[in-house]
Parts: sequence; structure tokens; C-alpha cells
Amino acid sequence: MTEQRTNAAGEAVRNIVGWVLFLAWTILTVLWIASIVHALGEGEVAPLIMGIVAILLMLLLAVMEGLEVAVIDRWDQLYPDRAQSELAGWLAARQLFVALIVTTATILAEPRSVPLPFSNLTGIAEIPEGVWLKAFTIVWTTITVLWYMQILPKHMAATNPDRYLSRTRPIFFPVVQVVHHLGIAKPAETVAKIIEKRLDWHATEGVETGVELEGRRVPSGNLASAWAALIPESAPSSARRRRDDEAAGG
Repeated sequence: MTEQRTNAAGEAVRNIVGWVLFLAWTILTVLWIASIVHALGEGEVAPLIMGIVAILLMLLLAVMEGLEVAVIDRWDQLYPDRAQSELAGWLAARQLFVALIVTTATILAEPRSVPLPFSNLTGIAEIPEGVWLKAFTIVWTTITVLWYMQILPKHMAATNPDRYLSRTRPIFFPVVQVVHHLGIAKPAETVAKIIEKRLDWHATEGVETGVELEGRRVPSGNLASAWAALIPESAPSSARRRRDDEAAGG
């Protein structure tokens, strides 16, 4: 009974916080749109163009976020003859769009000024430039990307990956493949390999992870096994080396 009350109280808090955040996001969105309308009223078209481009980039990010989940889940069915390392390389290339879009969209979405309602009562006509304006942009962009460009498409792809892939794969999958073949993520792969080797990162007592384990293929379909295949030539762990030495000595 006590546990049920605790769960109910926790859910109530989550609901309250969620609705407060949604209300705050709605207000920020209205102010963001108002800033574009205000700029148009002054004859400035650039904020409208930058706003449209920012939204389009966010929509592209949403597609890519859902595509990650769907591709990982259906990789073996889509490409039964391809190695897991190819999936890992594709995932690494996809990260370019995440980094590029979030950065660019945040810059483009920042308004030149945000007019505030009831300025006659408050005496403040707009959000001042500098820290406050940047804070406005960061908060609005973060919430928008988190809710509608990450959580929403990931959940849609997870609940129906086949339908998601049928609508997005023909156009967007080849784009990521091009980035992969260009080798943009290669420096990160090299650095990861060096650091993991220096730290003996694969040394875990009693637990081994990766795509290949003692000649056995680890089942795919989860994020960890997909990313682990990025560097399949990883050095044997110290735990595995000890077992090999003991076997050789025995």
C-alpha cells in the first residue's frame, strides 16, 4: 500500500513537472514566432528564412534519430550478409548529422530580438541581447530537440521499425552511407582504438563484450553490440590473455 502511494506521488510529480515544462515551451515557442513576425514587420526577411531552415534541419534530425533505432533493430534482416562493423560504421557516420544539425539549428534559431507582451506594464519591451537571449535560444532549442526530434521519432521507430524504414530508408539511408564512405568518422575510430588499448578497456573480470567472443557471434539488435563492432580488431583483454596463458601452460 505504501509502495502504491509512493508510486502515485512520484507519477503526480512527473505529471506536474511535465505540464509546467510544456506550458513553458509553449510560451517560448509563441515568443520565438513573435520575434519572426516582429522582424517581418520591420522589413527583415532573414529571421524568417533562418527560422525555416532551422526547423527543416530539426526535422532531418528527427528522421535520423528514429532511423538509428530502426536500423539497429532490423540490420540482420536488411543485410544478413553484412558484418556488424558495417553497422557500427554507419552509426558513426550518422552522428555527423546529429552534431552538425544541433549546432547549426541553435545558431539559426537564435532571434535578433524577442518582443515581450505587456511591455507597458513591465517596462521591458524585449529580451535583451547577450546572456538572456542566448539562454532563451538554448532552452527552447533543447526542449524542442529533446521532445520532438529525439524521444518522439525514437519511440515511433522502436514500436514499428518496419514501417519507419519503409518511409525513410530509401532517401536517408544512402545519404549516411555516403558520409560513411568519405571516412569522416575515421579519426574518431582511430582515437578510440588507441585510448581503449592504452586503458585495456576490454578487460572485465568475468564479463566479455563485443561482436566476437571466443569465436561466438554476439547477437545483434542492441545499441551496445552495434557500437562495439566499430573497432572489431580490438586487443584481447587481460582476462582473456590470462585464460589463454593458463590454457597454454596446462
